[in-house]
Amino acid sequence: MLTCTFVFLLTIVASFIQRVSGFGFGIFVMMFFPFFLPTYGESVMLSGLLAGSTALMIAVRNWKYIRWRFMGLVTFFNVLFSFVATEYMRGMSNDSLKQCLGVVLILIALYFLFGEGRMGRMFKSRPAQVTIGSISGVMGGMFAMPGPPLVLYCISTLEDKREYVTTLQAFSVVFNVFYTIFRIKAGFYSDDLSLWWVAGIGGAIIGSSLGSRCFELISNRTLKLIVYAMMIVSGVVAIL
Repeated sequence: MLTCTFVFLLTIVASFIQRVSGFGFGIFVMMFFPFFLPTYGESVMLSGLLAGSTALMIAVRNWKYIRWRFMGLVTFFNVLFSFVATEYMRGMSNDSLKQCLGVVLILIALYFLFGEGRMGRMFKSRPAQVTIGSISGVMGGMFAMPGPPLVLYCISTLEDKREYVTTLQAFSVVFNVFYTIFRIKAGFYSDDLSLWWVAGIGGAIIGSSLGSRCFELISNRTLKLIVYAMMIVSGVVAIL
């Protein structure tokens, strides 16, 4: 029961962040899930299930803003590399995965704090889309965080913020369908996951609704700075 409560509360915050900034669900919950769920694999799978569910809610409500033509190449390589990363995870210990997660959290936070917006034009070419999809797939498969590379890609190709946010959600929905299949195949599913997912869905409904109301009012930059600061702290804790 206590685990369901934690999942519910964390999902409210994570889905709020996702709705306002377009990404960050996995980044937020993976600062906490690996420390109170039984295994890292369950943490990644639950994060993906809830992120995909939240993204589906947002995408359905705003489907007319999805720009499907930007998704093909990135999606193909994301799915391919996420499968490889998920299979690779099976041979790693929980402690090793948590330490890798810590390093990734810190690097993502530092990049977005100091480098976001400076390299956007590089990501419009086809080779760049292959690279973005591949890196995003590895991060999605191992850490349930496919978003950061996609943010750079969508920012550089989509000028309207509604197109940017909604297209990111479409990416998340498609990716997490495949991620869930790969993770079940890898043995990360447990009977408790269904209960935790139901608890998280309640939080996702509340968080995305609140985020929708605040979308026009809250500064994305301020929200991101808070998330990045928490990422650095969590990354250090995970490494230690």
